[in-house]
Amino acid sequence: MGVDDSDSPLVSACQNGDESAFDQLMNKHQNSVLHFISRHISNEADALDITQEAFVKAYFHIHQYRPDGMFRNWLFQIALNLCRDLVRSKSWRNRQQTDSLYTDFEDSPQDLRIELASRGGTPSEMSANAEDFRLLQQAIDKLPLEMRGPLLLTASDGLSHLEAANQLGITVKAVETRVYRARKLLAELLKSHE
Repeated sequence: MGVDDSDSPLVSACQNGDESAFDQLMNKHQNSVLHFISRHISNEADALDITQEAFVKAYFHIHQYRPDGMFRNWLFQIALNLCRDLVRSKSWRNRQQTDSLYTDFEDSPQDLRIELASRGGTPSEMSANAEDFRLLQQAIDKLPLEMRGPLLLTASDGLSHLEAANQLGITVKAVETRVYRARKLLAELLKSHE
């Protein structure tokens, strides 16, 4: 075994036909996979569909998993590839063009609404924070997917460049470069709104 992976016994059991082992893997990772996908795909219904599809794909391809890496990283790579496939699809692009440029604050993820609400302040300050959040979310959604992933994993999820590289299956240098480019592009997008 190449790395110390706490999922190894469950993966081995699953590869030997134990379906309950896969249920345990799914229960263990479903929230983190959904969170990861939600950071790439802002539509909740699409994120839930992709999460389910990622686990279905992992289940049917579990025999292809090689224990030279972490199972979690392999699963996240499946999820990332599905996100890329969705973003590249013509139907998704057409739907995005017809959506409003501004997402309703009420439609923001619950944890972000709580975070903004807990900051307190006057109603005008809270309104300004909500508008800043909308503009930031809009700018992040415009980033190319290959930049969005490293940026969100490092800036929002607090992963190191090495952890983000392992999760995305790319080099640390690629993470550094993509985060730099993403920040630069974000600054340009946000400046255009001023």
